[in-house]
Amino acid sequence: MHAFVPHQTTPQPSRLRYLLFVGLAGSLSAQAAPQETVLDTVSVISTGNRSNTLTVADSPSPIDIISGEQIRKTGKASLREALGRIVPSFSAPAQAGGGTSSSVRPVSIRGLSGDHLLVLVNGKRRHNTAVYNNFARIASGSVPVDLDLIPTSAIERIELLRDGASAQYGSDAIAGVLNIILKRQAEGGSASVTVGQQEDKPGDLTQTGLNGGFALGADGGFFNTSLDIRLQGPSYSAGDAQGAWYYPVLNGQSVPFGTPGATADPREASVDRLLSRGYGRSNRDEVYNLSYNAELPLSNRLTLYSFATYSDRSIVDTRGSFRATSLSSIPEIYPDGFHAQRLIDEKDFQFAFGGKGDLAGWDYDLSTTYGKDDVRLGAQNTLNASLGPASKTSFYLGALEFEQWTTNLDFTRPFEIGLGKPLQLSAGIEHRWEKYLQTAGEPDSYRDGGYEYPTGHPRAGQRPSAGLQSFTGTSPADAGALDRDSYAFYIDAGTNLSERLYTSAAFRFEHYDDSSGNTASGKLSTRYELAPGLALRGTVNTGFRAPSLAQQTFSVTQNTSVRLPDGTTQTLLARYLPPASVAAKALGARDLEPEQSTNVSVGISWEPARNARITLDAYRIEIKDRIVKSEIIRDSGTSTVIRDTLASLGINDLYSAQYNMNGVDTRTDGVDLVSELHSDYGRFGQVRWSALYSYNRTTIRDIKQNGTVSGLLGSDYVIFGHQAQTDLTRGSPRDKLVLGGNWRIGDVIADLQFTRYGKYTEAGSTAAADRQFGARWITDLDLTYLLTDNLSLSLGSNNLFGIRPDRQHPNAVVTGLGTANPSEINNPDEYGAFSPYGLNGAFYYARLSYDW
Repeated sequence: MHAFVPHQTTPQPSRLRYLLFVGLAGSLSAQAAPQETVLDTVSVISTGNRSNTLTVADSPSPIDIISGEQIRKTGKASLREALGRIVPSFSAPAQAGGGTSSSVRPVSIRGLSGDHLLVLVNGKRRHNTAVYNNFARIASGSVPVDLDLIPTSAIERIELLRDGASAQYGSDAIAGVLNIILKRQAEGGSASVTVGQQEDKPGDLTQTGLNGGFALGADGGFFNTSLDIRLQGPSYSAGDAQGAWYYPVLNGQSVPFGTPGATADPREASVDRLLSRGYGRSNRDEVYNLSYNAELPLSNRLTLYSFATYSDRSIVDTRGSFRATSLSSIPEIYPDGFHAQRLIDEKDFQFAFGGKGDLAGWDYDLSTTYGKDDVRLGAQNTLNASLGPASKTSFYLGALEFEQWTTNLDFTRPFEIGLGKPLQLSAGIEHRWEKYLQTAGEPDSYRDGGYEYPTGHPRAGQRPSAGLQSFTGTSPADAGALDRDSYAFYIDAGTNLSERLYTSAAFRFEHYDDSSGNTASGKLSTRYELAPGLALRGTVNTGFRAPSLAQQTFSVTQNTSVRLPDGTTQTLLARYLPPASVAAKALGARDLEPEQSTNVSVGISWEPARNARITLDAYRIEIKDRIVKSEIIRDSGTSTVIRDTLASLGINDLYSAQYNMNGVDTRTDGVDLVSELHSDYGRFGQVRWSALYSYNRTTIRDIKQNGTVSGLLGSDYVIFGHQAQTDLTRGSPRDKLVLGGNWRIGDVIADLQFTRYGKYTEAGSTAAADRQFGARWITDLDLTYLLTDNLSLSLGSNNLFGIRPDRQHPNAVVTGLGTANPSEINNPDEYGAFSPYGLNGAFYYARLSYDW
């Protein structure tokens, strides 16, 4: 069992009221659980308590224990999605935006970005993804750990610390720590096969999980290994849109809609044209996740251990539709238009080896952990129109790599200092080396071939933009590499100052050999037991997040067709710049510095009976110098000041630029509520009720001024604009309520969960263009029948009733000479560009599981 179980609930209002108030009323005697149904309040945890091994009930910080079985029973395809369903404060948007962000998707925790969450595996730091979330709307510019590459069949449990912990673990632990504990069984195993179907086709899923263990040595050693295979197809809420769309032409030239005397393009007269691929999950995934976990005791003073994960993921992402008449298309290659597809081929692994034991009365742990994410980007079913009819249709776009090598030495021992319990003291040192690499693609993926449409062509004399459509390859100018070393020392101590008062303190100093420099963090935690089962708890801590190497290095160039002051059109460059580059610094960029945080948390935990628990925690997280993306800095109207400024430095043809910056100070206020009740109804079975609630609100306290840009573009220029501000503060629901009930009667287990997602806003370029999406209730159901002691069959659905966001722009297909912009026809995002609970309706699945 686990410390809190956000299982499902019954829809009866009377039961809901009982669940929410029975603990407060203290009237549990009518359904007092027998001994075997007592909640598991003594789950031993170490996350967030380096200096002491505490129980969940005794922890001064809020910690959730989530079992591996609970994760696997969600029916979700990946760990990221499963946590998004289980944990109210954890958000996993169904679609976070364009680019690689639609395939390798970011997350948020407690209203903060996913890279404010430190992820550990067996207590050791997990490396981040190499994929920079450039076009994400949620957690834009983040580079978090990719949770989808952890095999769920390998997970014993997850310990989620919902509190700042930089003083204990270092960078990234501003919002909390997610510690994934791998299975340790030395015998037996399990196998499961899940098949599923999304309401929007094709939306198919086939997922297989295998796990097995055996003894290693004769003194309690083990070797446990797992394999997950996931094949998942795209889901579109609209297929290939049908209907003839005619572009207007006048004297053989394409002209704006509504031009007097314009006629339909004759090339469009007889063929139904491709308008849009629809919206939703646009990629097809093939994922293989493999892991092992092993320990071998050699003596009473030394145990060797090792674990590793390896992932091989291939993604085909349909990204962008182009008509045959588009300036970006070549009809000799694609006479009916085309769907451009991005290819992602990813190899990811982590390997850890260490030894632990006793040395002169100290418990020691010496370990080294190496991780690498290697991503190769490609494209197919597209073209570089600037190369004309000779263009290829498949391309290599370049590579992204991230490496991390972490070595730790930790010591812990108790000291008697005259109190009722000993002082637990921990100390340790850490070295971490990191490297980020971005390499160039083939020249045809980015170069300008100079093609001009010939005489007689409807677009005669026009030149298409250079590079590929929807995405472009990495040029040598964008390629780059950066590495760094960091050295850290920490000390952590905790003890009971009295029978009822527990207090702990931690301090950490860390040195980076890049612009992050020196950082220092501290934490104070306390818990006071007012009465048996009732306690107050609180923490105060400072934290930091060093800028990721990707945020300092990533660069990409797009070719943009720009109308110049003399009326001519020229292809110029739009570039996402490393902040330390000459061009970025000419536009006001500075070397990135660490984000600094202050986190205050206060809460209450109450166990009014042996079968019930309620915790309520309020928190405030203030972040200074938060790293965000600048607005696109470019000329407007007839101005050429940006181009002229860059040209004076020898940087020619650069039309616009964007970069990362320590741009804003934010404050996040929130509340987390967890309540659980275990009821025994005799021959009617046992039910585990839960009610979980999370609320957080992020406000921007300050936007840093950029004097350089203001001097070039005017004092009214906003470096962090409306859309970015709204995405940061209102792009995700501020509140989430999860009501659940897990009912077991005989050989039948039913999980029913109702989740209410609060309203959220999809920002436009101005407030008038914002789209508001209201709150929604989502129902999840899982029914399991135990066929034998070892074999079970489950049927279930996520989003049982196919709830979607508010529909705001209904589809329309126009035949004939239209007057509207084609982008408004068959609008591909009528339900919005992103959603916290999905865009594609219900998902139905069946799962067959066997344990031995």
